[in-house]
Amino acid sequence: MNSKKNKIATSFLALIILASCSVTSNNLQKNLARSQVAIEDKDFQEIYSYQSYFVNDLEIIQQAIENGNLNQDQLREAKLVKKNYQKILNKDKFFIKLNPNQKYSLELIRLIYQSNLPINISWVNTEKNPFPENLLSNKINGFCSSLYDESILSINNEINKNNDSTLVIYSEEYESFLQALKLNNSNLAKLKYNSTNFQEFSSKALGISSSEERFKKISSLNPNQNLKFKPRSRSDFQQIVLFVKPQEYRAMIPALRYHGGNKFKYINFVSSLEEINNPLQLLDYEDSFANISVLLSDKIKKDSSISLDNFLELGILNDWLLIQILKQSGVQSAKINSTTGTIFYKSNSCVIREIPLKEISADLFSS
Repeated sequence: MNSKKNKIATSFLALIILASCSVTSNNLQKNLARSQVAIEDKDFQEIYSYQSYFVNDLEIIQQAIENGNLNQDQLREAKLVKKNYQKILNKDKFFIKLNPNQKYSLELIRLIYQSNLPINISWVNTEKNPFPENLLSNKINGFCSSLYDESILSINNEINKNNDSTLVIYSEEYESFLQALKLNNSNLAKLKYNSTNFQEFSSKALGISSSEERFKKISSLNPNQNLKFKPRSRSDFQQIVLFVKPQEYRAMIPALRYHGGNKFKYINFVSSLEEINNPLQLLDYEDSFANISVLLSDKIKKDSSISLDNFLELGILNDWLLIQILKQSGVQSAKINSTTGTIFYKSNSCVIREIPLKEISADLFSS
């Protein structure tokens, strides 16, 4: 009985939001004066993200083209953005098929509403779901790789910038992803996290415990001798890559830094961001590297109190919706600053996404 009531409530909510989403081109013009206040602070970088669409966007793009502050590459990209926006804004209607009972349907409806485009939703009853159960570890239709695969690629690029040896600390859940890690000219050691005490594990992983044991043995040879001792961490690797569960990063990174200080470069898999609810929680990862896009970084600098609840999943859904819009608008190519990373779109090809690694520091919160 409760299940039936939930389905009715879900469908009713979907219909209400759907009614709000039925924006025609005429309505877009009528709402323009009302929308002007909402987009006064919108700048070219926000337009570059293809998140929402207003007629005034074309004026902002044209101003960026004419102000003379763009180099040749930026100017070429700005002209392409203008061309793409013209195609999108000139499109009378877009069509999206959804099943109201399938996972992520309500999230997509909200994203459609936020786009401010005339998108018609066709309700279909089908068991086929266009999205996998896990949006992060599985590839989405139209994309070349999953977000997890793209995170590993960015980690590979980072650890191969030099010849430093690398230690990988991983939880059992992520062991299968380690085979994709590639070091070109140096050693790659792996250590499984199988403890509940982060300080104790980090001490052993970095060789602090071994150093202390050696000191005790040396001291026991001559108990009357007063020896000065400072435990030394291992020197056979310079980089530490973490593939652990989302909730484990907050204790693991401080524990490693406590024993290893600034001696090592700490790099986090994208799972480190999965349970982040607000930007200030990122300070637990200070002085380590994480997959933070240019757009997300800009948003945090403007407002460090923004909600990051499920932002990766919502970002992927928005990326998928954007690709449908680009396809139906006849856009041939686009470079997009997305919440998840930089998207490179070409018609008739799978979509490439690059996720940068950014060092987390207090600078992330200051413009």
